[in-house]
Amino acid sequence: MRSHEQQIPLTVIAGFLGAGKTSWLNARIAAGDVGDALILVNDVGAVNVDVASIEYRDDRVVALSNGCLCCSLGGTLAEQLSQALRIKERPAEIIIEASGVADPARIADIARLAPGLRLEEVVVLVDASQATRFAADSLVGSLWQVQLAAAQRLLVNRLPPEGRSREDLLCWLGERAPDARLEILPLSVHAGEMESCGEMESRASELKNSVMADAPAFTPRRPGSGTDAVSTISAGPHGLAHESVSFTQAIDTSVVESLLHEHRDVLLRAKGFIRCRDDGQKGMECWRSLQLSGGRLVWRPQVTPASRSALVCIGRGGERFAGLVRCLEALGGHALGR
Repeated sequence: MRSHEQQIPLTVIAGFLGAGKTSWLNARIAAGDVGDALILVNDVGAVNVDVASIEYRDDRVVALSNGCLCCSLGGTLAEQLSQALRIKERPAEIIIEASGVADPARIADIARLAPGLRLEEVVVLVDASQATRFAADSLVGSLWQVQLAAAQRLLVNRLPPEGRSREDLLCWLGERAPDARLEILPLSVHAGEMESCGEMESRASELKNSVMADAPAFTPRRPGSGTDAVSTISAGPHGLAHESVSFTQAIDTSVVESLLHEHRDVLLRAKGFIRCRDDGQKGMECWRSLQLSGGRLVWRPQVTPASRSALVCIGRGGERFAGLVRCLEALGGHALGR
């Protein structure tokens, strides 16, 4: 058996869709907190948007293409970790950024079972502005609470201003992550975000009107104790659905915004790199990244053109979600499939 010093420490970064995992990881990299690491990034959809957003050495950022890392201990993840343990210049640490629909406890089991790895920490990010809504949601509530229960460190993002509601919310989150060290993320992690078309939903109003006591009680379910949460929510016509749409031509940002706003009742997350028509200069085109989560739609300039213009949408399966995909295809796109 390998000694403690020979084992590679492995950190799992998890959290529900749009919690801020990639932003936090990039902030750590920029601060010099990530040394000689191998970063494995999992994403939902045919286009791995998150891996292209990691600001680290290209040869040390690996995209996992197996979908969600939610249930299996095998497949792509196990293969990549096995390769990392065999290379001559092994990384000093391994960081796994899980998809927003993954169960971090299942991923952490890999480090507990592999002789060459040592579980360093399970870090879970939570979007406080959406917490009570997600916890009470019949579709995603179980998975959301499974993620919090697995946390060894819970990073709270997008808290309301100082006041009683803030303290109550922190206490409520702590109860759902009883084994975690709770930390509040600094505002600098999300500095520079410019919201477009305002808030698609009023997050402040939602927090004010949420009654945290209405959220269901929850007993953590460990692996092997029953049907996996992700399998449950993905089954049937009303489970989570995802689709990747690739665009063959430049599109108007205002049209995309309008479609996403119109389907906000079924859309949980949207992200991608899009070749846009520049409204300020006729005939000019530019690349931008799009991120939508928690009712916030953010465009950012994309200096380096992406390999393809595409948008990944994740939401509640059904005709409404299928209708959104069809509308996006009508803009000159085509679905890439899962």
